[in-house]
Amino acid sequence: MTDDSPLPDDVEDDDYESSSEQDEPLDLTTEERRLVTQPYDLGVQNISRDIEAGRISLSIEYQRKYVWDLAKASRLIESLLLNVPIPVLYFAEDETGRYEVIDGLQRLTTIKNFLENEFPLTGLSVLTELDGKRFRDLAPKDRRRLENRTIRCIVITEDSNPDIKFDVFERLNTGAAMLTAQELRNSVYRGPFNDELKRLAAEDAFTELVGTTSNRRMDFEELILRFFSLVEGLENYKPALRQFLNDYMRSHRASTPSPELINIFHETCTAVHDVLGAAPFKVPWSRNKINKGMFDAIMVPTAFADRAAMREHADAVRAVISALEDDAGFRTSIGRATADRRRMLYRIGLVAELFRSAGVPVALREGLGLDEPEAISL
Repeated sequence: MTDDSPLPDDVEDDDYESSSEQDEPLDLTTEERRLVTQPYDLGVQNISRDIEAGRISLSIEYQRKYVWDLAKASRLIESLLLNVPIPVLYFAEDETGRYEVIDGLQRLTTIKNFLENEFPLTGLSVLTELDGKRFRDLAPKDRRRLENRTIRCIVITEDSNPDIKFDVFERLNTGAAMLTAQELRNSVYRGPFNDELKRLAAEDAFTELVGTTSNRRMDFEELILRFFSLVEGLENYKPALRQFLNDYMRSHRASTPSPELINIFHETCTAVHDVLGAAPFKVPWSRNKINKGMFDAIMVPTAFADRAAMREHADAVRAVISALEDDAGFRTSIGRATADRRRMLYRIGLVAELFRSAGVPVALREGLGLDEPEAISL
């Protein structure tokens, strides 16, 4: 079954078209493939102090909250007391020199909690005589033995290439539910821009437009990020899409989008909803409510369109958009390898031309994406 074929009846309903964008290879020169790591041994007795002092940060949004039960936590403490090797911890150094936990939050939190007497040991398999004891209850020699243990750590330094650093975050993302690229961006690129994406994603105007309030994996934020980055950088777009989005978010993380850009976003959402109604990004051959390629194809031309003319010629606009389902090239451009540059430009350029044919001026280069007839192979 191809990506643009109708779904069989046994496929579970979802809100979003499945995507392989996270699997795209990064576009990096040899010089850009720079990963700088620094090993060091973290003393158990220093963990609470470093966390309290802010040298180690456990408040990382993409990390799962603390979920270990007492038995699992107790086994870790028992392993430390027995000098059993503990898996390596991974940190990322931020621009202030603080270490953010990439992998190891559960272990660090467990050790901190035990040293602060927050839970008793239970269900131990070897040191059974310590069952029921908190840190304060241990014999002095056991307290010293625990505090003197060290755990091997790897720090990904701030000098590392940002895209390689992001790729490492993905590789070490081993939770029960693999995080999406946007969930990682939510942590890696924290700041005013990320906060604004969250605010816009919660607006009624946007949720009404996309036809769902389900935003389980930060899909709304990523859609809005796609909009901003394509509107401001369409002609320079090149895959990998996740790298393109990373670059845009990283370079804008310290500021909010300009009032002009936010206004264009609001006006675009309103115009699309007024002319095409709710759920305009759903395609007939899929049960999913949002096809991300369709989102690009409609939202970006509308951002550059005469939106008053769109409303004036609403019937004609609806007719040309409805006809897209019969265009094999367009179906392919939103169904397979959607991050490919030619397919990205093709679907956006085609809709821009259709808008013009419906009497709507569009301030995009004429022929955009359409001047290479071999761009879309079926």
